[in-house]
Amino acid sequence: MSEEYRVHRQSLQDASKYILDAAQEWQQITATLANAKLSENDLGVIGKKANIVARYNGGVDAVWRSINDGMNNIILMQLALDAVAACYGLAEEDARKTIDSLRKVIE
Repeated sequence: MSEEYRVHRQSLQDASKYILDAAQEWQQITATLANAKLSENDLGVIGKKANIVARYNGGVDAVWRSINDGMNNIILMQLALDAVAACYGLAEEDARKTIDSLRKVIE
């Protein structure tokens, strides 16, 4: 590959690992939220009559969905970085083989 433009695959792989670690943190948050719901009787009769538990659990569900969507997007980003690193690795190997074969022809 040209000396003016170079892709550092190791940097891409390092970023991918960092992003995967972040996705795992988000996954822990989703697990915590899944356990944050109230049961129907947790707030007693007044809570039942005011429908507080259902509204609270609906809010927990909405937050869970948002965080889960974010986690999925982070995982997609991590997979894309891995794919880019692999693609550049193949391109560098192909370029190296081409240059080596041209050198043999010239010699």
